Amino acid sequence: MSEKSAVPEVILIDLSSIAHPIWHTSQDDPDPNATSVRTVAKIRAIASGKEHVAICCDEGRSFRKDIDPDYKGNRPESLATLQHQITLAKETLRADGFPIWGVPTYEADDIIATAVKLANESEMDALIVSADKDLLQLVSEGDEGQRVRAMSPAKGEIVDADGVFAKFGVNPSQMRDFLALVGDASDNVKGAKGIGPKTAAELLKKHGSLGVLFASMDRDITRIGTPSIVTSLQDFRKRAETVCSLITLKTDAQIPFDEVKAPRVPKDAEEFDDFAEIEEGEIVDAPETAPPTAQDAERPVTATKCDGNHGAPPCADPRCWQGHAEPDPAAPTSLIRRPEITVETTWERQLDPRSMPEVRALATDLFKSRLFSAYGTPQGVLSTIMVGRELGLPAMASLRGIHIIEGKHALSAQLMVAIVLKSGFAEFFEPVSFDDKSATFVTKRHGARKEVSLTHTIEMAQVAELVKPKSNWLKIPTDMLVARAQSRLCRLVYPDLIGGLYTPDELEEIRNG
Repeated sequence: MSEKSAVPEVILIDLSSIAHPIWHTSQDDPDPNATSVRTVAKIRAIASGKEHVAICCDEGRSFRKDIDPDYKGNRPESLATLQHQITLAKETLRADGFPIWGVPTYEADDIIATAVKLANESEMDALIVSADKDLLQLVSEGDEGQRVRAMSPAKGEIVDADGVFAKFGVNPSQMRDFLALVGDASDNVKGAKGIGPKTAAELLKKHGSLGVLFASMDRDITRIGTPSIVTSLQDFRKRAETVCSLITLKTDAQIPFDEVKAPRVPKDAEEFDDFAEIEEGEIVDAPETAPPTAQDAERPVTATKCDGNHGAPPCADPRCWQGHAEPDPAAPTSLIRRPEITVETTWERQLDPRSMPEVRALATDLFKSRLFSAYGTPQGVLSTIMVGRELGLPAMASLRGIHIIEGKHALSAQLMVAIVLKSGFAEFFEPVSFDDKSATFVTKRHGARKEVSLTHTIEMAQVAELVKPKSNWLKIPTDMLVARAQSRLCRLVYPDLIGGLYTPDELEEIRNG
């Protein structure tokens, strides 16, 4: 792959190419708007840190339907639920400040093709984000300001002209004729019967294009190939013009391309940035309480039931998490100890926000830095800071350790363990053993009668069908096993701290069923 160009690059995202697969995998999701939420989250993640991003959309009935009524006859564009989700996603993305481009009768592919042309005229590179093979005909290794690459939204793989040739055996300029010969099942376009990718690539490698191939047939049909290939090409030639017209991309859509050159500003950013109506001193930190003294730590717990008030600070009975059991009066009082929880009495992190205006100001500044633009809005940054504050984390630690996976907060396994240790609820949380076959961790909670250990094995991952080609379970199995054992043990023993929280990998697995 070529080195990163110094010229600006515009990211062109095919909205349908992202929304359709998500819609198919969201049918069992209890959230009726899961498709739009996950689509927006996916696009925000792709756009994170990128200055020039545009969303390209289908707009109404395609002109290709007039050429062939069966075109895309296998796609559920007419389903009202899917279209409603796409509309919701567009509204949210527009509010995020993304240019949303769509022109009646044109498809997203045509919008992207037009935008690529305008980007090159503006001396900008282009990155196409789509699963549509049609768009690979736009890939180019031109000079700076002319380069066009394509990225798979599912895998994140980026291909250039060499990558297209390595995968299909043809150059990007031959992709239209290649798809015409083999057909495109996703668009319900039928190619030449019996001619697959390998044969199509060999024919185009030898003849260069369909036009030259047909001219060669007229000169000497016996040199084209086997009788079955010749028969297939003769039948296909009658409708080759129609098929090519379905695959050819238009580059004359009227789109406001200059929008993508301007800074992306969410529509509600100014309103969010206005703190005039918020009174100073609106503290968001938990009330400060004096830390327990050495005498408190040694003081025996009286034999009374927990009152069930589990706010901050935690209940004094170290065993209340086990169902408010009364301590055994016969037990030696020296064995019953409070967890040693340290509570700050003075504010030592002077750069961390202490009031809601300060939190909102920080969230706005961080969002404007473009380092956290995957959140889409300053409110998204604020939500992660507040989740972290609930867990006792500083603002930047929250943004480093808490991830957004399709609209949901996820914590790294290491962060879960850190929260447990920082809480003071654990006597210890330690590894017993770990390698590429299994990982075992053990912990003991203050007041618990015994320690708890948990093992996660590679066989468990295989049964769950997680060990797939190119997955982290295959690349870094030890790291994955350690993380899984840690997160499961945290949720098992410390549900009041970590219950309902998952790692990014776990959320992805839950989403994928």
